Amino acid sequence: MPVLAWVHRPMDQIVPDRRPRTSSPPPALPPGGGHGGYGGPHSGKGASKSWLGGALLTALLLGLIALSIRSVSGNLTFVLLGSVGLVVGAFHYLFPGSQFFTLALTNFIGVYACIFVFFAESNFHNISPLIQGVAFVLPLIAFLGGAWWRAEDIRRIVMSRRLREGGHFDRVFLWMAPVWGIGALTFLVPEQDMDTQTIGAIFLLSMSAIAAIVALVARDIAIFLLDAGLLFEGFFQQSARLVLPAFAFLTFYSLSVILFGAIYTIMDRFMMEPNFVIEGVRRDITFAEGIYFSLVTFATVGYGDIHPVSGPVRLVCGIEIVMGVLLLLFGFSAIIGHARPTSRSDRNDPL
Repeated sequence: MPVLAWVHRPMDQIVPDRRPRTSSPPPALPPGGGHGGYGGPHSGKGASKSWLGGALLTALLLGLIALSIRSVSGNLTFVLLGSVGLVVGAFHYLFPGSQFFTLALTNFIGVYACIFVFFAESNFHNISPLIQGVAFVLPLIAFLGGAWWRAEDIRRIVMSRRLREGGHFDRVFLWMAPVWGIGALTFLVPEQDMDTQTIGAIFLLSMSAIAAIVALVARDIAIFLLDAGLLFEGFFQQSARLVLPAFAFLTFYSLSVILFGAIYTIMDRFMMEPNFVIEGVRRDITFAEGIYFSLVTFATVGYGDIHPVSGPVRLVCGIEIVMGVLLLLFGFSAIIGHARPTSRSDRNDPL
C-alpha cells in the first residue's frame, strides 16, 4: 500500500504539468490570419508595418519602371499603370486574403513590363503603340480569366497563407519554359526582311500564344505569387530587426572610409611629389577626391579614374583593401546572426 501511494503521488503531480501542453492548444487564427499571420499578439501589427514598407517599395519600383518605359516606349506607361490598377483591383475583389499576394502580383506585373519592353525594343521596335498596348494586356487578361475560371482553387491557395514544399517548382519551370522559348524565337524576326504589318502580326501572335499558356497555368502562377508574397512578408519582418545592426555597420564603414581618405590627403600634402594620377594628370589629391578614392578602394571597385603611383600609398591601399574585405565578411556575419530567430514567436516567420 505505501508503494502504491508513492507511485500515485508523482503521477498526480505530473498530470497537471502535462495537461496545459496537450489540452490547451494555442487559439486558432481567423481565416486569412488578419493579414498578419505568424503567431503572437503582436504579429498583426508587425505584418501591417511590413505590408506598408512593401507597398512603398512596390510604388517606388513601379514609378521607376513607368518613367523608364515612358522614355523609350511612349504611352505604354499609361497602359502599365492602368493594367496594374485593373488587374490588382480585380484580384483583390475576387480573392480578398493576403495583402502580400497583392504586392507580389503588382511586382510581377512590373517585372513583366520590363521584360516586355526589352523584347519589344530588341525585335519589334517598329510596331505601332496601339499594337504594343494590346499585346501587353493580353497575358494579363488571360491570367485574370484563368484565375476566375479556377476561382475556388485559387481562393483556397490565397487564404491558406502557407509556403508550399519544393515539389511544385517543376511545374513553375514547366510553364516558364515555353514562354521563354517563344521569346527566344522572336530574335529571329529582325533577321527577316518583313514589312511593319507582318512584324506587328507576328508580335500579336506571339503574345497570344503566351496568353494562352498563362490562362492554362493560372493556378500554378497563383501558387508562385503566394509563395513569393509570403517570402516578401518574412523579408520585411526580418528587415525591421536589422535596422540597428545595419546602422552600426554603416557607421563604422563610413568612419573607416573617412579615415583612409584623410590619410591619402595628408600623405599628398607632406610628400615631395603627388602620389596619385587623377584622370591622366599627376597632381595633389583633394579631400573630396581622397574620400571618393577611399570608398572605391574599400569596396574593391577601382574605376581607374584615380590610381596611386607611389609605393607608400600603394601599401596603404593594400591595407585598406584587406580591411574592407574583412569588415564586409565579419560585418555581414554579425548582421545575419542578429537576424536569427531568438524567441518562439520568431520561429514562425517564413524565412
